[in-house]
Amino acid sequence: MSEIENKNLYPNEETPVLKHYSEFDSVYVGLLPFFKLDKEHCNTNSSKKVISFEEARKKDEIFKKIDIYSNMTIYSSNECYPKDEEISQNGKKIHWNEIIKNTELNDYKELNKALMTSIGACKKKLERQDLLKNLNQYSDKNNIWHPTEGTFDFFTKSSIFELLTSNGIDEVVVEDEFYENKKTFDLPNSTKNDFCDKIDFKDYYIYDKNKSILFAISWDYYFFFIAINEQVFSKKSIELNFEGFWADEKCSHLWTWEESEIDRLLNSDKEEKLVATTYKNNGGVSAKSKNNKLRSKLKNLWS
Repeated sequence: MSEIENKNLYPNEETPVLKHYSEFDSVYVGLLPFFKLDKEHCNTNSSKKVISFEEARKKDEIFKKIDIYSNMTIYSSNECYPKDEEISQNGKKIHWNEIIKNTELNDYKELNKALMTSIGACKKKLERQDLLKNLNQYSDKNNIWHPTEGTFDFFTKSSIFELLTSNGIDEVVVEDEFYENKKTFDLPNSTKNDFCDKIDFKDYYIYDKNKSILFAISWDYYFFFIAINEQVFSKKSIELNFEGFWADEKCSHLWTWEESEIDRLLNSDKEEKLVATTYKNNGGVSAKSKNNKLRSKLKNLWS
């Protein structure tokens, strides 16, 4: 039985995506685009903003039951962030490569780390405030808005519609995050705007009735997966419509980090203490601990 029939449309964090989507020929890691849009009186160009504890208590009563901590950082939706209607009318898509070309960010990995840092999506030890500062300096200066995490944006939905219709796909199925809401779209009788409007914020999976292509996204991340049957969709057609890269045999949900990088960063204090203790117990002979095995990472990404 296929992963679609099993309702297992997004891979576990460490599972190679090619292994998870083995019923397909190839998997592409698509990147949610930035966009340029002039909009005044906005303090941040991210979909999230930092708010005070007092502001949080006014927004949600649950914070009244929580004690404040000195290192607490609270993120909230940015009410100033442009709506899809504004973006569709006046927005200009900006690729990740353009950001990288014009900043000191080296690659997709560093740019994704900067974006995740901007919304508090990872633990303090995994944050890269230096990368975020570099990104913000450029995006602020050029009126460039960051993509919204964990949802198909207007530009991506438009590209999905154009790709599907140009390849003769007449019907697609859309499912939400928890497989509670399933809807079908008749593409020949739909316009691009209709399609974009009807794909909800929490619609995470889009696939055709013949299961020749699947789009899958997950919360808090700025990328998505496109699994294809190459007899129906060529790699070139994917590359022409979406920025990103093709997954290799090792590529997983955690492609942003090198192997063992998360362990090393999260355990840095423990390792320093262990080395110091071992050094003392060995009479001044230094020793280092090694731990290269990846463990469960997703829960460790949250601050």
